Amino acid sequence: MRYRLRSVLEHLAATVPVVAATLWIVGVRVGMRSLPWWEPVLAAAAVAAVLGQGGRAAAPPAQAAAGLLSAACLARWFAPGELGAFLRGAPVASLYGALFLRACLGFASGRDPFTVYYARRTTPKVVWNTDLFRRINREMSLAWTVLFAGAAGFSVSSLLAPPGAPRVWFGDVLPAALVAGIGVPLNRCYPGWRRRKAGVALPSDRPGPPEKESTMTSKTVVAVNGSPHEGVGNTSEMIGRLRAHLAPLGVGLDEIFLTRHEIGYCIGCGRCLERGGCWIRDDHAGIVQRLLDADGVILASPVYIDHVTAQMKTFLDRCLPLGHKPRTGWKPGLAVSVSAGLGETGTAAYLAGALRVFGAYPVGALTAIAVAPGAFVGERAVDAHAADLARDLAAAVGGERRRPATDRDLRFWQFMGGLVRENREFMRADFAHWDENGLFQGFERYVGQDRSPGVLDPAAREAWIAEAQRAARSGRAVTVGKSPGGTPGAAASTCTELLRTMPAAFDPAEAQGLDAVYQFEIEDEGTTAHLTISGGRCTFHEGPAAAPDVVIRTPGAVWLAIARGDLDGQRAFMAGRYRVDGDLALLMRLPRLFASPPAGTRPAGPW
Repeated sequence: MRYRLRSVLEHLAATVPVVAATLWIVGVRVGMRSLPWWEPVLAAAAVAAVLGQGGRAAAPPAQAAAGLLSAACLARWFAPGELGAFLRGAPVASLYGALFLRACLGFASGRDPFTVYYARRTTPKVVWNTDLFRRINREMSLAWTVLFAGAAGFSVSSLLAPPGAPRVWFGDVLPAALVAGIGVPLNRCYPGWRRRKAGVALPSDRPGPPEKESTMTSKTVVAVNGSPHEGVGNTSEMIGRLRAHLAPLGVGLDEIFLTRHEIGYCIGCGRCLERGGCWIRDDHAGIVQRLLDADGVILASPVYIDHVTAQMKTFLDRCLPLGHKPRTGWKPGLAVSVSAGLGETGTAAYLAGALRVFGAYPVGALTAIAVAPGAFVGERAVDAHAADLARDLAAAVGGERRRPATDRDLRFWQFMGGLVRENREFMRADFAHWDENGLFQGFERYVGQDRSPGVLDPAAREAWIAEAQRAARSGRAVTVGKSPGGTPGAAASTCTELLRTMPAAFDPAEAQGLDAVYQFEIEDEGTTAHLTISGGRCTFHEGPAAAPDVVIRTPGAVWLAIARGDLDGQRAFMAGRYRVDGDLALLMRLPRLFASPPAGTRPAGPW
């Protein structure tokens, strides 16, 4: 929000002098020249706006307009004759003349060329000092100098027309058509054409808000914005909220606006499957490389006809060379989508699936409903959700968290691996990628996650089956653990057996960020063992721990009775039936760390 406010203020400061010059032209023509106060007011407003932008750092048209109005004021007082008469007799020609002089000043004084101000707002800072950047701006500034001179000449020629001639065409319409008809296409097309001719792939110089560059250098997330509204739409607003929450966590966010880049359609020729890359030369490859180099990826798009925008779809269609080649490393990503009330969740799901193309997995999706710019339904909830997702994204970027593999990962690996293998002659580049990176060797190699050995205890399984059979014969309800792995409960015949099977009931979701060691000393069984919880896993170890966080000393029968629900753990602790040394908060957390057994039993914990 602060960025948007600052951008609006900068835009207003840049337009105030031009608006003031326009009002001056209108005032001159409607006969306000006799009023002594209106020119000084307009000139003061224009000069104040230029000074507010930093004087020499202000937009060149604003400088030219402020200079013209200042000259008009001075001419009223000190040169009301020829100079004053010309300025007021040909106000449009005077404005184009001021722009011409400002464009010439850049060449004569060695200052930045006329177009550099706008070029720096639409290109990365890293290219500002390159020879190509300076050359393009010198050439474009020269072209604008000629345009301003031509516009001023046409406007002055209208003064020489005989009475009754259509002076407005030569004085106003033709100069404006010259500037708009040649200048606008020049700005849109020439920089990109000049770069491609030089063989350099850089973002296009299409006018608009600057792409955001992160201020953090340690970790950077790159967001691709498919909205045609660039920096003023709800999609950018949502990305801005993520940026604001990521910055304090040491993660920067760069935003790429697809509307500023030239990206051609995929024609489905399939050549990339054979040779590994697309033959179309435009800005697509440069954007993809930024995503591959980033520490995290965000794909963002509003909903257009129940899907992403045409810009985003075109960009993703061209990613076919990557779609069949899974990355060998994984990074976190987010999907962002906003709608007027229909389709944002489906669109976000599509974008979340597309993250795989860039070697990213989704840590979540930020969605919202908003009809007007900034008019979110549940604005506080949107911001709170953005804060939560930013924390998850930052934790994943830092390598502290990774989402487990899903059925979608498995299905993609099975389908794509089979497709590539069956069509190896045509999909030569894809097959080589899979083969060289060992992706055919197994699903675990693809997702980069190992299969854990498991905690199945054969003895516990046999005890579970025996208990189930006894319960069935006696006609009573089966109150054994929920899995053959041995969920704490009635299946265990000793407390030592219970401890061995507790990892099978461990709930990683309740242990996020927890590193703790629980040591148990079972007095009547002569057993000392400990459970280690770290990295979302729980493991059983025989013997004492080097530095346990909590030590539970208990008779085996007492702890078994608590686990089976026959004894209230809190009352037993208060009655001294078992003792605890260490962090009592960890003791109270113990029941939540292990899944509750079926009805009739309690979790393996004291409360």
